[in-house]
Amino acid sequence: MSFSAVITFLTSSATPTTAPADIGIAAAYPGDKNIASDPAVIFADDFESYTAPDQVITRWSGGNGAQRMRIATEANHVYSGTKSIEFTLPISTTEISCTLDKVLSPTHDTVFMRFYQKFAANYAISGGANHNGIRLSANYPETAGITPPADGTGFFLFLLQNAQMDRTGEVPPGYTDLYVYWPKQRSEWGDHWMPDGTVLPSNNLGNKGEWLAYPSQYPDFKPYPMFIPQRDRWYCVELMVHANTPGKNDGEVKYWIDGNVAGDFPDLN
Repeated sequence: MSFSAVITFLTSSATPTTAPADIGIAAAYPGDKNIASDPAVIFADDFESYTAPDQVITRWSGGNGAQRMRIATEANHVYSGTKSIEFTLPISTTEISCTLDKVLSPTHDTVFMRFYQKFAANYAISGGANHNGIRLSANYPETAGITPPADGTGFFLFLLQNAQMDRTGEVPPGYTDLYVYWPKQRSEWGDHWMPDGTVLPSNNLGNKGEWLAYPSQYPDFKPYPMFIPQRDRWYCVELMVHANTPGKNDGEVKYWIDGNVAGDFPDLN
């Protein structure tokens, strides 16, 4: 899997971008050059200044699995510019990971995160799911199997991923979904939100998400088609998380693929 061009964190004043960028702040920065200078950008990285993954981890807030990363320079591994960062997922009987982590300080109630992503032509998972993609979270304890408290004093996590869970019609790299830790989750191991409004695992509602089961509580929800990206093709992916006002149902998680809304979960609390 390769991540190329710019990984960008933006504040709530930013407008979602597209690929190719023709709206929002990216329209003023062809090829994303110098986009980090925009006041709405919190952090941006185009990987052009690095020769080794350890240098990337040092500039970010941390990461792991540097031995499975590389700075790629081959033209077919780069979306824009001359370099990208590439993560390798080898065949293994044990869990392994590659991550880049960025802690935002000060914190923000609304954050957009955008990146360019391509899965290798032979990317495939068998015998289990795989977490990948981009994540926005707050106060996550980095310990799985915990349900956030309902009073809003805990944490949340939203990971936009392609887990490849052998669902009906699924082929590599898998359906795009949100892996979620939130107070109303169905499993201590987190939930999977599909853009059509269904949720895994099932509970007393079956696979209906709360927005489908209780539409009056989520009046702004709109389903979107299920989507599987093509391997060996670049996509621009953007994720937005807006934290709700305490006591109000005005939180939202939304994502775009190549500039088009591909999933949206409004009216959250």
